[in-house]
Amino acid sequence: MLRTRATAVLVTGSALLSVPLAPALYAAAGGTPALPPFLAPLAPLLWPLAAAVAAGAAYSAVRRTRTRTRTRTRTRRHPAAPTPPTAGPAAPSLPARTALPAPVDHFTGRAAETDTILRLVRTGHRAIAVTGAPGTGKSALAVRLAHELGPLFPDGRLYAELGGGHGGYGEPPSPAAALSWLLAALGAPAEEQSGTIADLAARYRGRTEGRRILLLLDDAADATQARALLPAGEHCLTLITSRDALRNLPEAAPVPLTPLTEPDALALLAAVAGPGRTTAATDHARTAVHACGLLPLAVRAAAGAYRSQRTSQLPVLAGRLAAERDRLHDLGMDDVAVRAAFETAYAALGAADRALLRALGACPAGRVTVRIAAAAADLDPAAVRSGLQRLTDAQLGGPAGPGAYRLHDPVRLLAAERLDHETAPADRRAALERILTACTEDATAQGSRAWGAAEQHAVPHLVRAAVREGLLHHAHALAVAADPWLACRPGQDARVAMWAAVLDAARRSREQGWTAHALRGLGSAYAHEGRLDRAVDHLRMAASLGRHAAVRTEQSTTRLLLGAALRSAGRYEEALQELGTALEECREAGDTAGEAEVLRGLGALHLDRRRPDEAIDCLERALPLLARHRTGDAGALADARCRLGTAYAQAGGFVPAERHLRAALALYRREGHPVGEGRALSDLGRLEERRGAYGAGVELHRAALAAFERAGLGAGIAASAEAVGDNLLVQGDPLGAGEEYRRAADAHRLLGDHAREAELRRKLGV
Repeated sequence: MLRTRATAVLVTGSALLSVPLAPALYAAAGGTPALPPFLAPLAPLLWPLAAAVAAGAAYSAVRRTRTRTRTRTRTRRHPAAPTPPTAGPAAPSLPARTALPAPVDHFTGRAAETDTILRLVRTGHRAIAVTGAPGTGKSALAVRLAHELGPLFPDGRLYAELGGGHGGYGEPPSPAAALSWLLAALGAPAEEQSGTIADLAARYRGRTEGRRILLLLDDAADATQARALLPAGEHCLTLITSRDALRNLPEAAPVPLTPLTEPDALALLAAVAGPGRTTAATDHARTAVHACGLLPLAVRAAAGAYRSQRTSQLPVLAGRLAAERDRLHDLGMDDVAVRAAFETAYAALGAADRALLRALGACPAGRVTVRIAAAAADLDPAAVRSGLQRLTDAQLGGPAGPGAYRLHDPVRLLAAERLDHETAPADRRAALERILTACTEDATAQGSRAWGAAEQHAVPHLVRAAVREGLLHHAHALAVAADPWLACRPGQDARVAMWAAVLDAARRSREQGWTAHALRGLGSAYAHEGRLDRAVDHLRMAASLGRHAAVRTEQSTTRLLLGAALRSAGRYEEALQELGTALEECREAGDTAGEAEVLRGLGALHLDRRRPDEAIDCLERALPLLARHRTGDAGALADARCRLGTAYAQAGGFVPAERHLRAALALYRREGHPVGEGRALSDLGRLEERRGAYGAGVELHRAALAAFERAGLGAGIAASAEAVGDNLLVQGDPLGAGEEYRRAADAHRLLGDHAREAELRRKLGV
């Protein structure tokens, strides 16, 4: 360094001394330079000017020498930060680039996953794997965090798109090719960018050792590809995104992504669609995001399509997305195509797994059991279980309870499309027939397991598909087997759709018995919904057809349902006539089980008519018959005891009333029936009120309120809250009573019963 400085001083000084010496030399020479005539007047100035130029050139040369010397010195002491590759020898052609992509607009949600990743960074994790199904927003989250974490890594940020999601449309780069490209990005000369994978890995480790580099490996194909690219520096961070679960990469802390929550999906839809375009139609927005499977990619595509058509209405979009047939087509907007994301995942599967996925396309529910999947694919359950696990590893589905799996909604739609395009019609029909048979067996297997909501949701779709394919007997058998399950659901739309399809099948086959079954099922469903006029009409038609039925018990069942619908409609005399006829038919046929049910219905009818003695007579006769025929199902016996306790209470027999109500309560609790438990507790509470024990009444009504809240029964919540308020008011606690009245009023408001809500508001005013 000192020698360099001295050289600079001497050279510069020597050059500058020539400036004053130039005029003296000019004079000594006689002032006769050989110059053109037009430059002769400037002759005295030329020598000083030339000397000054020489001095400046000498100084610049010395400065360049000093600069190169300092650069070499710093390079030896501190390795240089990575620089983007310049145009030189071409690196291998890879789907990758050095600079991070820009973060996506309107990034929404993922607060929990973001917190998890930041916590992992703070605790010193060198590799983090963000995994999930196509369309879950893995890259969007990783790119956003890479930008935010950038200042922590001053030696550079590298990005590599590894093409793992290209599936059958292009092989992802090999580890050697990716290492070669990254070496070029780190400034390695061309001769270091080729060689064996061991040589490339050693050079890569050498160039990342001791640095603070952030590396984003986007869309890694598998653990092998990602592991080879992990940098060696202890203070480097690698973010990896992959559709593979990367279970064989223990070096990376896993952060799995699932679909968005509903609020986050709604917020994303609103943000991308534009201000004010979804707030006025929240229900339709909710339908739209659920049709998108709550996947960010699909929600963005739907919002983009909605935004591009300024005159379109959100209900139109929601309606189009609700129609499954064209949903994947509608979820395509410019470069945001949901179909492409899942088609690449489908193409990446092996032939056996593609065949299994196509077979699952015949199942209309996202949740499928191993048994139903085995029937669809016509395979051994063990082989299907292994295949479903591989689909899970490919992030196309996941476990959904014991022995069941759930496919992501776009995956199921794609599977159905592939089934239509790649499977012969006869094979599709055979698969549907096997599924129908397996579902019917599941529904009729008493005590085997309880059907979940997914199976119950699938039944109407399966019945309609069976009717379309001409599998009419299968459609009827499944409807009869599944009806008890669907009758217990809060909504009856699925049941109505199922029996409407069976009615269509009955008309095609001209099966009069099927027509009676369908009409009876529709009447029962309408009665559950409270559409009593339609219920009565359908049940009367079923009863008229049932006169010629071979099985007399079916006719008595129809009359029992008709009597119950008439009772609910307040048409007591007609109900009494129908139930009386049903009782005679059961006795003539020796059907004691049917007789018990009719007596139970008559007991409920007499209770409604405020005739407790007649109700007690019917229900006391029903009890032994129910105990004989309902050993496996205590629900009907519990209901009869509960009604019998109410009848004794109306008649003033408090002791037998309490005995029967507590017996009913024990049965309901044993059966896990919260609605029945709430009813029994409410009746016990009213019994204590009649005894004047208001404190005990409060406790019982509070317990009933808790049971109805567990069941989600709004009417029970409202009635129990009001009963608690009444008891508190009698005990001199108006503040507590007011709080309960407000709760009851809110429950009535949610139920749409504004008359009862207004009545409770008046109670609050008093």
